[in-house]
Amino acid sequence: MIRSISIVNFALIDDIQADFGPNLNVVTGETGSGKSIVMGALSLVLGARADLSAVRDSNKKCVIEVSFEIPQKKLITVFDELEVDYDAETFLRREILPSGKSRAFINDTPVQLEKLRHLGSNLVDLHTQHQTSQLAEPQFHFNLLDAFSNALDLRKDYQDSLAIFHQERKKYDELVHAQQAAKESFDYNSFQLEELKSLQLHENLQFELEEERNQLQHAEDIKQAIHSIILLAQNEESGLNDQLNQSRNVLLKLASFGESFKELSTRLENLWFEWQDIEASISQLNDNVVVDPIRFEIVSDTLSTIYSLQQKHLVNDVFGLMDKERELTSICNIVLDGDESIQIQKQRLDIVEKKVWQCAKKLSKCRHDYSKKLADELTFRLAQLGMEHARFNFQLAPEETLGSMGTDALTLLFSANKGIDFGLLRKVASGGERSRIMLVVKSILAKNHHLPSMILDEIDAGVSGEMAKAMGSLMKEISKHTQLIAITHLPQIAAAGNTHLKVYKSTDETTTRTHIKLLAGEERVEEIAQMLDGNQITQSGRSHAKQLLN
Repeated sequence: MIRSISIVNFALIDDIQADFGPNLNVVTGETGSGKSIVMGALSLVLGARADLSAVRDSNKKCVIEVSFEIPQKKLITVFDELEVDYDAETFLRREILPSGKSRAFINDTPVQLEKLRHLGSNLVDLHTQHQTSQLAEPQFHFNLLDAFSNALDLRKDYQDSLAIFHQERKKYDELVHAQQAAKESFDYNSFQLEELKSLQLHENLQFELEEERNQLQHAEDIKQAIHSIILLAQNEESGLNDQLNQSRNVLLKLASFGESFKELSTRLENLWFEWQDIEASISQLNDNVVVDPIRFEIVSDTLSTIYSLQQKHLVNDVFGLMDKERELTSICNIVLDGDESIQIQKQRLDIVEKKVWQCAKKLSKCRHDYSKKLADELTFRLAQLGMEHARFNFQLAPEETLGSMGTDALTLLFSANKGIDFGLLRKVASGGERSRIMLVVKSILAKNHHLPSMILDEIDAGVSGEMAKAMGSLMKEISKHTQLIAITHLPQIAAAGNTHLKVYKSTDETTTRTHIKLLAGEERVEEIAQMLDGNQITQSGRSHAKQLLN
């Protein structure tokens, strides 16, 4: 339940704080006193969109904080979902900075606004003046019927299964579409794939072929150059081999005459062996380099094909061609292996769809079992509010499609008077009747939905006299199941409250401010008497106020 609210620098409010009781809290005040401002601040801390224009002093921070007492252990799972620490006393805070930036906190932990909104929806049922129009909305009818029949968990199971079904259906449709698209271009893709496969691509292919083509293209020049080196080395009279060998022998004899000669001898010895290795390698290259016009043509054609395919597939190197080969392989496999994949996905889809329909069937049965009971409950409670001839009819019709709420079409029909046929509630119910109906609906939701707090903003519009007193009694009954905060203009309802708060304005030479205070004793008598008589309070008004309070 809500324990207190603190509002700083919001609209006409400088700095106010109000404490609430566990049962029926009534908030009264003249029209324009600021009750809607307090509601707006509360909406803000529950996740409504922030508006910088609502800040009283744009140079200062606006802070709204609400303290909640949360004894229900079932809400621990909500805190776990939000990854926020659970606390029996939880604070929700909203700040609007002078820059216009909005910040949200749960127990001093910064959170995204969506998390604040989600937790707030599990803590408070906030009914504003315009929400009576929800009585005409099919989703509201579903929420009422499912809450009354304890089918909310069933509905969640159905909706979770439906979400999985849509995911599996999307995968199936994508596979079918991909296979169809692949089939349409299969011949062309297969041809392109074979072009790439025939090259036997690997990462060094292009480099090796370009090097081989270069050698083949200049094979005669290479062999002639190698031959000239061999002649220089092996010339019988002055060949490099003989000269190096002679020099090697001379230095070997001089090695005994000093370290410098020995070092030179060693260096030349090394050079001799290195040259022997070089000569052997040159001879081997001479054997490997061949003049082969046919091989040159083959290599050149292969490279031309590589260059052409790189241009065709808009890639820069052989790695790009290898990626394209893998891509084409996958596309072609969709056709070659697609039927099996589609069949497996279709089986998975059928299993999920069967589960969704089973959940829908259970949900529909539960609704049918309780729809008459709910209609009777609404009728009984409305009779207590002076609508003894009111009747309801929840019409459920099966649908062939899987909708967000199940496979039922739901129409709520209403008759307010004896002998009058049923009609759509939005067309046949007056404003005062809709207010009483909404209060009765809220009483059922409070009992079955188990929200910690409920706030009703002038739900008594269009009601007066004995009906107002009856509505006060019903609010009292609701507050046994959930904390109820009612903003009202009716003295009968104000007198029913366990806790009474008054919102009022004060004006000085420079500004107007909204205040809130707890009423008790004679102050409460005066407030209710003023609601009865207006500004000119009479003795009879005071007496009537005391009677209402007693």
